[in-house]
Amino acid sequence: MAARICWTKEELDRLAKEFSERIPGTYTSYFCKIWAQKNNRSIASVRSQIERMMSSGVVAREIVSESPYPTYNEPLVSEGDAVVLPDVEFPFHNSEFLNRVLDLCQKWNIKKAIFAGDVLHFDSLSGWEPNWTNTDKGGITAEAEKVLMDFAKNLPSKRQGELMNLIVDIGEKSEQDGVSTELNVARRALRNIEGLFDSCDFVIGNHEGRLLRALKTTLDPEELLRLVDIKNQKWRIAPYYFSYLDTSQGRFMIEHPKGAAESTAQGLAAKFNMHVIMAHSHALDFTWDISGKYFAIQAGCMVDEMKLPYAAQRHTTKRMHKLGAVIVRDGYPFLLHDKTPWKLMAKM
Repeated sequence: MAARICWTKEELDRLAKEFSERIPGTYTSYFCKIWAQKNNRSIASVRSQIERMMSSGVVAREIVSESPYPTYNEPLVSEGDAVVLPDVEFPFHNSEFLNRVLDLCQKWNIKKAIFAGDVLHFDSLSGWEPNWTNTDKGGITAEAEKVLMDFAKNLPSKRQGELMNLIVDIGEKSEQDGVSTELNVARRALRNIEGLFDSCDFVIGNHEGRLLRALKTTLDPEELLRLVDIKNQKWRIAPYYFSYLDTSQGRFMIEHPKGAAESTAQGLAAKFNMHVIMAHSHALDFTWDISGKYFAIQAGCMVDEMKLPYAAQRHTTKRMHKLGAVIVRDGYPFLLHDKTPWKLMAKM
């Protein structure tokens, strides 16, 4: 339906009222976008009317103009039942545990998947020190890395697709396993997984951040999907390390935060007044925030610790990585782990 041209007095009065009563701190551009969508108006038309109201004193005028920089307030939002898959870290995933979780999703008819960050490990771009190996396999070569960095310098955003092709090409030509090998494993697995769901949300994690650090350039998150050859409409991604899941029992924030302390999930739940399902820590914990009102869950991980040289080849006193995932069903979070009674759960 085409946007209407004429404004009625009722519309203008409602626009003035809603603009004046908007939540403090809401940017005018964001208000105009949402109002236009809800009322079948163009954003430019809404903005024009608000500017006219400001100049005539109908609404408070903006003495200082709005910042030209983007506002990061549109993370992914989904609704209903979903499975949260934390830190899969292809190609170092634990296939046995992942398959059990996916099988339970089918039995429970879960049709939404949320990958809670670190979908890809990017070992070839890792900042970890070199590790001993039983084969000649390793990361990307120094020569290949220099080609990559030279290409990335001053790269305009419209050529980011060429950058992705170069990454894959470097991996294929290298005598060692590199980015390309990791991506091939991820592509095959993600194609199989997406066939089980109607929608898949890709939350960014710190391992995806390795790509940004390696390239030293900005990157459209859509390029991550292109990197793993995802081309269908089931997948969504946004430049955020979190997403939202709205349920009958309130909103869940699916988090891949900076911190990984034992109290991080509880602190986030208390800060944002919503349930939290947290990845990144590789820890397993089911508790509530300080008020006892919101779930604060550390969801574990789906990576195989024995495939990670930094964790498996040299002992530390740090806690073990714990396998885990969460299915939110009818608003209640079911924390899954390696001691889950799968057959019993399948009957629920």
